[in-house]
Amino acid sequence: MYLSLIITCLLLLLIIITAIQNSMPLDFKFLTWNFQISITALIFYSSLIGGAIVAVLASPKLMKKSLHVRSMNRKINKLNEKVLELEKRHNGGSQIE
Repeated sequence: MYLSLIITCLLLLLIIITAIQNSMPLDFKFLTWNFQISITALIFYSSLIGGAIVAVLASPKLMKKSLHVRSMNRKINKLNEKVLELEKRHNGGSQIE
């Protein structure tokens, strides 16, 4: 997890440096749209849209993992309760003998 965070921060730093060094205006054409935008804004919006796409695509996997962790925690709690109950029975039975 920390490795991906470090790589993400380094990529973000590279994007920021590139954007600051290339701040001249650019004629941007997309299908029928035609407008002028700075390279800095284009890089920023492209990165933002890419991040949003990655977040949307990663959400189902993260939700599945979250549900799996929740169910495993429930099982752990139930097993811990059973262990405590069995220990009580065992300790109670050995004191009588």
